[in-house]
Amino acid sequence: MRTAYRWGILFLCAVALVFALGIVVGEATDRWLFGGAMIGGLLIAYSFVLLLLRKMGLVGPRKAER
Repeated sequence: MRTAYRWGILFLCAVALVFALGIVVGEATDRWLFGGAMIGGLLIAYSFVLLLLRKMGLVGPRKAER
């Protein structure tokens, strides 16, 4: 199961990279709405990465107890 989470994190990191590049493109072309949408997508992708890391047991309150 941890392997599936790792692949999910890798996929979401690639998606986050696309969103980051979209932010740069939006700022360079003065398309503020596009850049803002990319920021929102980036934040959502990072929240899912954190969720998967927590499900793997790598972050969170239980990690501090070990």
